[in-house]
Amino acid sequence: MPVARSLRGRVLVWVSVALVALFTLTVVGLDVAFRRTIDRSRAELLEAQLLGLIALAETDEQGRLGLPHETINPQFGVADSGLYGVLWDANGQQVWQSQSLVGRAFPQTPAPGLGSQRYAIVNPPDLPPMEVLLMEIEWEQVDGTVTRYTFGTGVALDRYVAEQEAFRRNVVGWFIGVLATMLIVIVGVLSWVLRPVKHLAREVREVEAGDRTRLNDQQPSELVGLANNMNALIDNERARLSRYRNTLDDLAHSLKTPLAAMQTLLAEAKSPEEQRPALQRELLRMDKLVSYQLQRARAGGST
Repeated sequence: MPVARSLRGRVLVWVSVALVALFTLTVVGLDVAFRRTIDRSRAELLEAQLLGLIALAETDEQGRLGLPHETINPQFGVADSGLYGVLWDANGQQVWQSQSLVGRAFPQTPAPGLGSQRYAIVNPPDLPPMEVLLMEIEWEQVDGTVTRYTFGTGVALDRYVAEQEAFRRNVVGWFIGVLATMLIVIVGVLSWVLRPVKHLAREVREVEAGDRTRLNDQQPSELVGLANNMNALIDNERARLSRYRNTLDDLAHSLKTPLAAMQTLLAEAKSPEEQRPALQRELLRMDKLVSYQLQRARAGGST
């Protein structure tokens, strides 16, 4: 059965389209929200680690600024941990870098300006793609001189990208399962809702076959009017058929007498010309009877 001619097919198609559109918007919205949450948490991590490095920075005996490896975040001391740190002097020379870089260079990016922070996404050749945070500060030495330094922290993006993809797969899979479950439930509900319509169609076929005289009056409220109208139509057609039959019976009985008279006249007639007037009277009588019965049938029928 074509979908356009099936109520169940129409409902399933439009519900499916609506659910797919709704779920698509929901998945996109959740994906964007999750990505923003990850981005915000990564930015907070970078800022916290950067401020931690600044707080732990100290000068050595030669007046050079450095960081003690034993007191900073342990991830800075693990090779390829995904968390990296660096310190540059005012000339852009690297003063310190975390052991997690294992001899590789931290990606050089322009300084953000004194007292300000700068986030950037970089893709160094010998390191995974990362997001970095830079901050330039002024450091006052013991002798009162002020030197500018730039602190930088970076975090690898591969772990966050994997989390984003896993979240997206889980959400899409979950919504596909929900969509399939809802469609199954809708099919069951439609079968239950449309069952009275199937029963009504079966009763109509039984009426056509002569196995039933009327449709059942016990129908859902939405089908009561349809069933009553169809019963009225059935009763009207039966009354019309009965009226036609009665009219034909009356006409047949009425025509018997003129036909019998005409047969008698023809049997007794010595020549047709002698009985022509009598035959014409009987024919006129038959014509009036037919006209009368037809007019009676028309007058007795409803519009």
